[in-house]
Amino acid sequence: MTLENLKKRIKSTTDLRDIVSTMKLLSSVSIGPYEKALISLKEYGKTLESAFLGLILNEKNITPPPLPKEKSFKTIAILIGTDNGLVGKFNRDVINYADSYFKAHEYDPNALIYLCIGKRISALLNTRQELLAASYPISNSLKEIASIASEILKKTDEIIIQQKVKQVLIFYNHREAGQQQKTGKRQLIPLPKNTFSALKQKRWEGKSFPLITANKEALFSALSHEFLTITLTGVLTASLAAEHYARMVNMQQAEKNIDESLEIMNLEYQQARQTAITDELIDIVSGAESMKKKATKNLHY
Repeated sequence: MTLENLKKRIKSTTDLRDIVSTMKLLSSVSIGPYEKALISLKEYGKTLESAFLGLILNEKNITPPPLPKEKSFKTIAILIGTDNGLVGKFNRDVINYADSYFKAHEYDPNALIYLCIGKRISALLNTRQELLAASYPISNSLKEIASIASEILKKTDEIIIQQKVKQVLIFYNHREAGQQQKTGKRQLIPLPKNTFSALKQKRWEGKSFPLITANKEALFSALSHEFLTITLTGVLTASLAAEHYARMVNMQQAEKNIDESLEIMNLEYQQARQTAITDELIDIVSGAESMKKKATKNLHY
């Protein structure tokens, strides 16, 4: 390889490193706002729990609807992936985790209805000819996440009305602060019974007990819908934080690989340049010797 080609290769690799470093920085910066949003959602969730507690204390018999026992009922699986690449096995991990869960719990594959969030995970699922009811793009904007969650819940309600749906499960990647990223599952519908069981054991902490005059069933329905919305919004936010973390880690590894390649190329360039200089000096010395011999020969004549 010529010196000029090596120089161009080093230049293009250096430019690539700048791009990778920028992407790593952007992903690193993006994680913070999502983690702050998750904290806010958690606090809002506590407020909702207090509302549920007030309702339950006013009406002891309020409980979530029982889980249907008929085996013919279907399950909606919401898979959350990415729209963008450079995240390694991020999307594949979600699909594999869902497959393992359904296989371990002996779910009927024909009774599974999929909803995908993210163009890439939708494309992966489409290759398997699964029953994909709908797919949605995922926005990096925190303001748009709640809108996406509402749209998905609306679609979920339509499917529940049209078909016999037993439960709605969410599969997604998430990461707790200071821990490694992992894939998990969240039950969206029916509302977890343990949540209400735990609330029944609590006592109202405020000085004055809430008096609820509104229709109990309507209020329970409104609170349940809000609970589902923030649950799905929280899962989407956690997935986006995990996505940026995965991209940051991949870009960090790519940056390291590029640095190693640049070190090898720079060494190769220096060696080639040194060889070229040595060859040029040899040519100059050889030329000078040749001229000297020719001049000496002419003097003899």
